[in-house]
Amino acid sequence: MLKVSVIIPTYGKPIFLNDAIISVLNQTLKNIELIIVDDNNPDTEVRQLTEKIVQKHTSLDQRITYIKHNKNKNGAVARNTGIAVAKGSYISFLDSDDQYLNDRLQKCYDIAESSNESIAGVYTGCEFRRNGKRYKVHKEVFDGKFIKETLACTFMFSTGSNIFVRRNIIEELNGFDEKFLRHQDYEFLVRLFQKYSLKAITEVLVIKNNENFNLPNVQKMISIKKQYLSKFKYVIQGLSQKEQNYIYKHNYISIAEQALKIKQYELAKEYYTKVKEFGPLSFKSKSRKCLIHLLNYIKLNEKFLL
Repeated sequence: MLKVSVIIPTYGKPIFLNDAIISVLNQTLKNIELIIVDDNNPDTEVRQLTEKIVQKHTSLDQRITYIKHNKNKNGAVARNTGIAVAKGSYISFLDSDDQYLNDRLQKCYDIAESSNESIAGVYTGCEFRRNGKRYKVHKEVFDGKFIKETLACTFMFSTGSNIFVRRNIIEELNGFDEKFLRHQDYEFLVRLFQKYSLKAITEVLVIKNNENFNLPNVQKMISIKKQYLSKFKYVIQGLSQKEQNYIYKHNYISIAEQALKIKQYELAKEYYTKVKEFGPLSFKSKSRKCLIHLLNYIKLNEKFLL
């Protein structure tokens, strides 16, 4: 029986796809399969580019299955498409712009196999790169359940490429919620942590190429947060008031900071004010709120400053 199925959903320009594929095929664990799910629309340039890259590898390695959607469906659907045909005892997800270190699957498999049934899977440390250069390393990962942190979107699993889970548990959870266009990973992990835990490996075994190609605008972000918090309202209400405050505070902070980045200062101010309903602002957030007041003052008075 296959040990691990790796699923790569791909959409858009396949800038890092070749490197992602190579990082899977070069794993020290050989008893694996690679399922690539192409979520691009047919008859597009990106579909053609993706096909060329994938076909170069399928001609050399029979472990690869290439599935092409007949239209763009979204990342959650693409993952579920891969899950439906996966044969491995474990499923490991890899975004098409990320990479594995060569021994990642072997180390995750060994830890998972030696764990009891309350352990759903494994996650590891991660290296973040931008423009090909490392700018951050995160190795402070811990065993356990992280419902509060996941609901607050502060659980540092780093990337969807860091999810390595028993296939039977993914099937039990019915895979990913296809209504979610964003936060699919967090949504899945909340449901996982309601019953299971993850084991942590404090080594960097995943590389995240964080180029921010496809970040949501702030209005979409607000919609995403509402969808996410609404779905799990019943979970949040079962937590302590302190935990509830932590969850809402951090979700609103992320909206405020995104609004600030795109210079929507009034919206940023509105959400920083919401944050204060759930606890004091950090020094960083206070500084940013002061900056908003200063920028608004300059904007209101710019005709007098010319």
